[in-house]
Amino acid sequence: MNIIDSDSMEVFDAPSINPVAVSETAGKKAVALKARLAKMLSASGVKAVDAEDGPTHFTFGVERIDAALRGNAGADGLPKAALHELHAAEKTDATSAAAMALLLAERCRKDKPILWITEAGEARRQGRLYPPGIAELGIDPDAIVHADAPDSIAALRAAADGVRSPAMGAVIVELAGKRPKGLDLTATRRLSLSAQKSGVLNLLLRRGSDTQDPLPTAAFSRWEISAAPSVALEANAPGHSTFDITLLRHRSGLYGLNARLEWNHDDHAFRERQAGETAPDLGAVPALAADRADHQGTRAA
Repeated sequence: MNIIDSDSMEVFDAPSINPVAVSETAGKKAVALKARLAKMLSASGVKAVDAEDGPTHFTFGVERIDAALRGNAGADGLPKAALHELHAAEKTDATSAAAMALLLAERCRKDKPILWITEAGEARRQGRLYPPGIAELGIDPDAIVHADAPDSIAALRAAADGVRSPAMGAVIVELAGKRPKGLDLTATRRLSLSAQKSGVLNLLLRRGSDTQDPLPTAAFSRWEISAAPSVALEANAPGHSTFDITLLRHRSGLYGLNARLEWNHDDHAFRERQAGETAPDLGAVPALAADRADHQGTRAA
């Protein structure tokens, strides 16, 4: 997995308390991050070409869900060239929300890289993506380009730059807190319009947000994700990663759609858990495997 850490760059030194110096430093940070993104795209080996002809929508692979999401569109599922929000239901569901973002990106990336953008401070506090855990989901960790942004504003700007390039299979920007600085209708409209032009899926991953009173955004859809207990496989082997998903908002007016989905990492597909299927009452387990909390590459559950 490619990791770009802005902390090592001298241009990201602590800003002066002088307002003018603060503004200049913020500008330098944005320019430096933009240059890093351009370098990553160049090194990815994928040429930035015009949007290719292909499916305009992506699906969960579950007929009931995909058909319900058709709305006023002519295809099942969700539009690929759009911005979609994924919210962790609770603090402990952050890992499962991150896993869901990766799985949706995997289903429509067409062998192109996934750009994952986080705030550097949050990455240090919460942990980073853990490559062995990603591999357990059936995703190649080397397909993920990880960029650390100095703050939420820089993260949103980096996402806007990344989503403009058809070289990306998907762009995921992760923001923490109820009201991240810079996250508003203007910023998300910019992301949405860029996605429409490039055809690149853009996922806004929220942790610590208020799903009862979310910030207004230009996202096409908004989802709440939580971990769910899995059903053991033969010989009591660990079951498939399982999620509870709830649709909170949809551009066509849909809401309240929910399901319990299992991810099959061999088939790269979801399956809806039926009401009669039960799991042992062992508590919900995060879907993205992680090692001990002090491991450098671990995302804390």
